Amino acid sequence: MLVPVDARELARAWPFVRTGLQAIIDKTGDDWLPEDVYAEIKAGITGLFLLEYAGETIGFICLQVWPQHHSGPRLFIRAMWTIPGAGLRHRADIYDDLREFARAKQCVAMRQLSPRRWDGDGWTLRQFVYELEV
Repeated sequence: MLVPVDARELARAWPFVRTGLQAIIDKTGDDWLPEDVYAEIKAGITGLFLLEYAGETIGFICLQVWPQHHSGPRLFIRAMWTIPGAGLRHRADIYDDLREFARAKQCVAMRQLSPRRWDGDGWTLRQFVYELEV
């Protein structure tokens, strides 16, 4: 179940969320800070949801709705983290909940960035993101 965290109550969930965001940064080597996501949530740009299954909080997901002017909006998964192993055990439930949320927001698709492939879960590769330092 996606349990929304009200931005006014973010401080309560923040230690757990910050730990997961830092784990994502450590794994991907990306250059954003957990506090950047904190600011996005407080500004209403990003929604924070705890992932709760079988009475346990197993992680969180940060979501944004991106407009598409011709074909419809996309649900962008800004960040998702679960306690190691918990995401795999609840993968089908998480996908069902994300699809339901996306439909409720009238999104036509979901998008994410990841350092690994998701083809096996039904995701279609649409673009590669390359970077060249100068």
